[in-house]
Amino acid sequence: MASPPPEKVPKPGLNIYGCLAVNPYKLTIAAEELGIPYNYINIDMSQGEPRSEWFTAINPNGKLPAIVHVKEDGTSVTVFESAACLLYIASEFDKDHKLSYSPSTPEYWAQLSWLSWQVAGFGPMMGQGAHFNRYAVEPVPYASWRYTAECRRLHAVLDKQLGAHAFVAGDDHLTVADVAIFIFVHSAKWCGVDIDEFPNVKAWRDKLLLRPGVQKGLQVPAPYPFSDEAVANPDENAQQFYKVMRKMGGQFIKMATDEWKAKEVVPLPSDHANLPSPEA
Repeated sequence: MASPPPEKVPKPGLNIYGCLAVNPYKLTIAAEELGIPYNYINIDMSQGEPRSEWFTAINPNGKLPAIVHVKEDGTSVTVFESAACLLYIASEFDKDHKLSYSPSTPEYWAQLSWLSWQVAGFGPMMGQGAHFNRYAVEPVPYASWRYTAECRRLHAVLDKQLGAHAFVAGDDHLTVADVAIFIFVHSAKWCGVDIDEFPNVKAWRDKLLLRPGVQKGLQVPAPYPFSDEAVANPDENAQQFYKVMRKMGGQFIKMATDEWKAKEVVPLPSDHANLPSPEA
């Protein structure tokens, strides 16, 4: 098995493997909220590092983020997928439950439910909204319509919850579920959603942005580039960054997908029943 470059070998303590993408910021925010020292290891997407042998030994899926916790006794624990990483951080470093609830409480299950809601629906739908609205290398109007509509529906679900509670899992305090959901809400425009339509969500987002831990986490490894304020900045130099990112990102996604696309969709007897008839 290949070894990582010397500068990317995990050090004693918590190591966060990330890049300039949405999900890794969840972990830096959580770590900063808890005041945990950590070593941030930046993975170079342009050089294909996520698919390297040494990194897939950490995350077989070749995605980010991932963590390696090197303990004082020399043993280490490796975790991948952002929700699992957040739950590990809470379990290992949040003994006072500042960013989580005790597993013996109903609030814990609310926290877990909303965290699952994020990874099962909210995040993937926002990701598809961003892809078809910002990265697709050709217009796909139906896909853009479908995913933007679902993003708005999910924001409405969240807006109702935050109209009744200060945080997603209850009224007491922030949890890892809030952190996981927040980073996508903070990217609403990039995904095609106008957050002004959801006043409770907007107020909650603005409240979290006032927290020092959230602000610190949003600066690692660089200032978060997908916030509403950043992507809507009319400055020509700022917009050039997004134009390049959209062009290169779209091409990168297409190249990564081409390897796995089917030569044709597997046919079924019911095919085309969902399409308008020529006579209609």
